[in-house]
Amino acid sequence: MTDEKIIYGKAEVNEATLDYCIIGPANGPLVITLHGGRGFGSKEGDFEVYSRLAKFGYKVLGFDFRGHGKSSFTPPFTFSQIVDDIDAMRKKFINAGDKKCIIIGGSFGGFIAQKYALTYPENLSHLILRGTAPSYHHEEAAFIELKKRLPNLPIASVNMLEKVFSKFESDEEMRLVMFALGPLYSESYDADAGLRSCLETRYKAASHNQLYSEQEKYFDYRQELPNLKFPTFIFDGEEDWICPKSQSELLHKLIPKSELYIFPNANHSVHREFPDLVVERIRIFLNKETN
Repeated sequence: MTDEKIIYGKAEVNEATLDYCIIGPANGPLVITLHGGRGFGSKEGDFEVYSRLAKFGYKVLGFDFRGHGKSSFTPPFTFSQIVDDIDAMRKKFINAGDKKCIIIGGSFGGFIAQKYALTYPENLSHLILRGTAPSYHHEEAAFIELKKRLPNLPIASVNMLEKVFSKFESDEEMRLVMFALGPLYSESYDADAGLRSCLETRYKAASHNQLYSEQEKYFDYRQELPNLKFPTFIFDGEEDWICPKSQSELLHKLIPKSELYIFPNANHSVHREFPDLVVERIRIFLNKETN
């Protein structure tokens, strides 16, 4: 973490109250981080990593999506609404005279980042995608990977992953399933840390279920991504199971001005496993594309 001071606050956006944190010089280029986890993600994990960019002159903003973390439980919970919320946050925090921001999105946040890029391309200077996919078809590969790893996960099941990709009956069912699947997300899983995280996380089955409804689940950007014009950096862990590296490779093929980097011995949460290496790669990418 940088020595810069983190500012915490609440922003009133599109009839919702969004919990945010921001760090870095007031006049720095705006970086917006988008968390993963439909119904259970929050800004803290990504912000803890990407806030390191502040010491290189960037202003880094993270916020909990509506229906997530400490933000208000304000429907609707849709990809389009979250994208509009992101643009409202951009307007609130962008420097006077600037228009374009940098977006970093991972996993579900990567799905949202792509939709933002396709909806508001004029407002982006750079796009950074971590462990994500261009369509819902990544789910098929995730089931294959899960079945390979089940022998090492005695309390996990295929049925549990089906719930992750569809519907939970309650917040507590969601909490238990995510705890059982926790070891899949890191190549060096810490069970005690996993338990603490599970107990501290706000699980919201209702927002999760709406974001996996028929209208939201079947996203597919593959036909549109070749239209993106701005520099894009795509990275993933070699052992990512839920958005396998093949999905990042596909993104690289689809997005014209993109770079791809696969981190060895890393999983879906590569940014948490190797934060300094990830930030250094991002910094190199941004320096190259802005000079």
